[in-house]
Amino acid sequence: MATKIQVYKGDAMPKNAKIYIALIITLGFALLAGCLVFRAEFPDLPRYFSYLLLAVLASTMKVRLPGITGTMSVNFLFVLIGIADFTLAETLTMGCLAILTQCLWRTKSTPGPVQVVFNVAALAVSIAAAYQVSHYAMALARAESLSAMLALAACVYFLSNTLLISGVLCLLEGKSLSKIWQQCYLWSFPYYLVGSAIAGLVTVSSRAIGWQGSLLALPLMYLVYTFYRLYLARVVPEPDRFAAKSPA
Repeated sequence: MATKIQVYKGDAMPKNAKIYIALIITLGFALLAGCLVFRAEFPDLPRYFSYLLLAVLASTMKVRLPGITGTMSVNFLFVLIGIADFTLAETLTMGCLAILTQCLWRTKSTPGPVQVVFNVAALAVSIAAAYQVSHYAMALARAESLSAMLALAACVYFLSNTLLISGVLCLLEGKSLSKIWQQCYLWSFPYYLVGSAIAGLVTVSSRAIGWQGSLLALPLMYLVYTFYRLYLARVVPEPDRFAAKSPA
């Protein structure tokens, strides 16, 4: 999920929005830097790079969101796979490189530096929250249920990412946070639950036959992409677009 912030000239951007954006950027990159400095664990580089390549490829499969100028891609499948089977450093770097690709690949308008940096930072915060909460909850419950962990990770990731994005739109436009979130993102929740099931299937296959099982994700992620393009075209109405533009 990515959101492109409208670049305001001079002092046109509200002060609260500037503070919010600065805080998210600081927090996101502090998490990323801290993880790479203190928890830089990349135990199997060939396996990691195979998934990274697929995550970047998935980022080019973008679905335009209703209500805002923004997109959603199937790269979140690899965030969930990372949470299940990779280290935090691997998952964070894979997710951040994927969102960077999503922001820059074939956009209608070139995003500004603040837009790109905010997207990467917001995703880093969301990944870290989903990773830590899901792993901690499983450890606390002394459970080893892959499906439960992925479902929880998908829920935390969805809430964190969409609320962070809705927050900046709320401050830029002075609209209700709940209204923006419900209109622009709530409909996509089943997308994440389906993604958690697919991520679980790919993870189980990978554990059984090796990292080559990641190739199973190719047809599955294309099916998810195709389904949601059709779903948006037929089911989701096109509401009035917000003036704040959210990454393409």
